[in-house]
Amino acid sequence: MLLGFIALFAAMILLLVSMASLVLVVFGMLPTFVALLIDRSAQRFAFYSVLAMNFAGVFPFLLDLWMGSNSMSMAVDSLTDVFSLFTMYGCAALGWIFYIITPPIVTTAMTFIAQRRVAILRARQKKLLAEWGEEVTGESASVPHDMDEEPAAPSGEPKAPGAAKSRK
Repeated sequence: MLLGFIALFAAMILLLVSMASLVLVVFGMLPTFVALLIDRSAQRFAFYSVLAMNFAGVFPFLLDLWMGSNSMSMAVDSLTDVFSLFTMYGCAALGWIFYIITPPIVTTAMTFIAQRRVAILRARQKKLLAEWGEEVTGESASVPHDMDEEPAAPSGEPKAPGAAKSRK
């Protein structure tokens, strides 16, 4: 709702200042409006990704319009040029690509970091066991590991580490 009011306010400012800028922004940012309609998630990551990249594609032509004659004919010339449309809509497509490929990359990186952390903690655990002995685990040395029974813990308290091994 707030985003809609901000967009309406920006459109009114552009309408008052420059109709040519408004035309360029409306037609150049069409992929962003489509992303707004398609993305129904609570976070709207697709919309923000496409918005940022699409605006990055429209902005150079908007600057050309502002630094030039700032006329409707110059805005129409920008919108009918294949290169400028390819730039505007191609940047929006990059926003969609970023939205699609970023989660798997982050997931892979986080999985790698977690696996590395587990390996470091296991190495540290082995070092501690070598230094302090098996007695610190709380397991009886006389009972083989595959025959361990899970110790009874009062309800609500966590179980001892290594005590949750299941029988096969």
